[in-house]
Amino acid sequence: MTENTWSLTYDDIVDGVKNYGRESLLSLGNGFLGWRGSLVTNTYDDDFYPGLYAAGVFNQTSTPVAGRAVINEDLVNLPNVQLMTVSIAGKPLVINNDTITTLTRRLDFKTGELIDHYRVLVDDDPTHFVDIDVIKVVDPINWHDLGLQFKVTPSYDVDLTIDAKIDGSVENKNVARYRDFDSKEFVIQSITDTTMTIRTRTTHVTVALASQSSGENVHAKTTQITDDSVINHYVAQGHAGKAVTITRVIAIASDLETKKDLATCVQNAVNQTTFSEIQQNSHAYWHELWQTKDIQITGDDAMQKLIRMGIFHLNQMGNRHANPHLDVSVGSRGLTGEGYRGHIFWDELFALPYYSANEPTVTRAILKYRTNRLAVAEKNAVSENEIGAMYPWQSGMYGDEQSQLIHLNTVDNTWIPDNSRLQRHVSLAVAYNMWVYQKMTGKLDHLDDNGLEMLIQIARFWINKAQLAGERFVIAGVMGPNEFHEEVPGAHTGGLLNNAYTNIMLVWLLNYVHELSQNPASNFSQVAKQVGYTEEEQEKAEMMRHHLKLSINSDGIVEQYEGFFQLEQLDFTAYKVKYGDIHRIDRLLKAEGKSPDDYQVIKQADFLMLIYNLGAAHTRELIAQLGYQLPDDWLAKNTAYYLERTTHGSTTSRPVFAGIYVELARQGNTMFEAQAYDFLTDAIGSDYYDIQGGTTAEGVHMGVMGETLSVIQNDYAGVDMLHDTFALNPRLPKQWSKLSFTQQYQGTQLVIEMTAKEVIIVSDRDINIMVSGQTVELIGQQERKVVYNG
Repeated sequence: MTENTWSLTYDDIVDGVKNYGRESLLSLGNGFLGWRGSLVTNTYDDDFYPGLYAAGVFNQTSTPVAGRAVINEDLVNLPNVQLMTVSIAGKPLVINNDTITTLTRRLDFKTGELIDHYRVLVDDDPTHFVDIDVIKVVDPINWHDLGLQFKVTPSYDVDLTIDAKIDGSVENKNVARYRDFDSKEFVIQSITDTTMTIRTRTTHVTVALASQSSGENVHAKTTQITDDSVINHYVAQGHAGKAVTITRVIAIASDLETKKDLATCVQNAVNQTTFSEIQQNSHAYWHELWQTKDIQITGDDAMQKLIRMGIFHLNQMGNRHANPHLDVSVGSRGLTGEGYRGHIFWDELFALPYYSANEPTVTRAILKYRTNRLAVAEKNAVSENEIGAMYPWQSGMYGDEQSQLIHLNTVDNTWIPDNSRLQRHVSLAVAYNMWVYQKMTGKLDHLDDNGLEMLIQIARFWINKAQLAGERFVIAGVMGPNEFHEEVPGAHTGGLLNNAYTNIMLVWLLNYVHELSQNPASNFSQVAKQVGYTEEEQEKAEMMRHHLKLSINSDGIVEQYEGFFQLEQLDFTAYKVKYGDIHRIDRLLKAEGKSPDDYQVIKQADFLMLIYNLGAAHTRELIAQLGYQLPDDWLAKNTAYYLERTTHGSTTSRPVFAGIYVELARQGNTMFEAQAYDFLTDAIGSDYYDIQGGTTAEGVHMGVMGETLSVIQNDYAGVDMLHDTFALNPRLPKQWSKLSFTQQYQGTQLVIEMTAKEVIIVSDRDINIMVSGQTVELIGQQERKVVYNG
């Protein structure tokens, strides 16, 4: 039977973190709201976790740990607006994994609906049960609104009571290791018969929530208000096989994006819409979106479904209707859970290219999140005795550093130092996202509103940080994306010397700033003068572009950082025998009293990440620009070297190898084709199969979703939009007979269909593109077939 590739469907019952993970995957959202896919009848326990989040709404709490106050800034789990409870003949219906006999859940990618059906036993009589059917939907157009339809059908005649609640007693409890911290994020300010207004405890964000409900086949409705809830109480005479239906429309607004009276706004919103209208908006939005956002493959239905799941989630995390009105970015788990406390990392780098190519208004809004925090980034730099702009590794509401100085090792439950904030390359990712937007859209509006100031200040940070040592510049005290290495063995301060990823990305940044300085439309000279970018700094930048230090051995292996080659190799086989799962070997080593800093162990390969960002050819050009020569087989050698030392402790690791192996196959190394597809298969299923042992419970991984779509379009389809011409260089896997998608490039829409030997392209206007190294002239609205040598 052909797998349904347009939905995510479960028809069994699971518990614990496995069900938490499904709730993450079944989440709904619209850029502003994120609504976890938990059953509406259940509250927080070990098996269920209702969650509702509004982008940008954070709170800070303080918890004493080992004699010190630990401050945590958390994405706030808002009051539970979905809670529905049922009583049968006056007795509360117990709904859990013991009383649920059947459960089917379906997230429909075409409509944006989550549809649940479950049967619950009422008592010991197997003929006494109720069927519950629920539809949940978020409005992607009127983005403050969401709704649900709740049907209860008894198997016998019995009195029913149903309560539709806004429950304000919730706390942040999604992540088990965070539960020892203060988790009460808000206080209730006021409650009426339809609304609840809360305020976050320390950040003082006000959020209003309103719910309007109506019933079918009920004969009484009353409203009850308690200290922490609003309850619409329905009474019905239940008849065998006849549904009692409660429909709810809900609106949420915060004073971050809404400047009018919040309670009035949400009350008006629920008065002016219906569940049917919310449902219709969702259907229309997703129908339109799939016309140009779908990626169709022929030959692998399982992968097709997961491709659509990734597209669906990315378009829930960013929304063209909501994001332009919000001062937010996309967290590493989106709005699907509380992993990493909802913070924003360098993971933007994995999603913003997708938005730049498909929803550039979303990218533009997210870039403003960073420019709006330029002053804070400048303060961050001063706090570390630096200059320019230093963006934090973990950013939340304000843009100050939210990384902790200690973190919990979940292997042995000990608190250990955390130097992750030394991943200063996050600022390079911010600049990279600006460049990608410019290249893909052809626009310079990202330089407005302090955009150019931000780029220059990021560059100034690095120019100041680099020190001349002999004939080359060196950079110390940083970490690369491989988080297993935090410091040089024996050193008493965190950070590494001459991290290859950081240094090469810095060369790229200085090239980009140089190009902007030569562009008359950028107003570069005036802005440079305003921010204090001196002639001396510009001269130093020019020297750094050609004289930053790398270490490359005689085989052409680029050293991850200076000293990595001298570290001891670790017997991965022995550790697999001992522990089984070694993807977080850093924690295993620390639990043994050892340090990963002493070994050649890698979470994700720093150096190879450059190929994901820039492509192999551009990476090699930058290395040559520094005066280093690589052998012809440098990519294969470096990939093999680093793969042998990588445990894929991050879900973002495997797509990098997948993309590189596609490139190696394109170069004639056909032996890499199977490995490429295996890496892609593992990566694209990492959340669906929860391959990291429970992490999906804390929210889906935004980064790997963006990366895997990039592997498909940029590597297998060979799309390159970053080097001044739209280029296609296909290399389809043997599993696919056809790949089809629509691509936007600098205002041009191209509809592309490719097989192993030919590409059919229709452009909506005249444009010259490259296909497998040859110039192809496209005439608007005319189909062009190009045969290529795959």
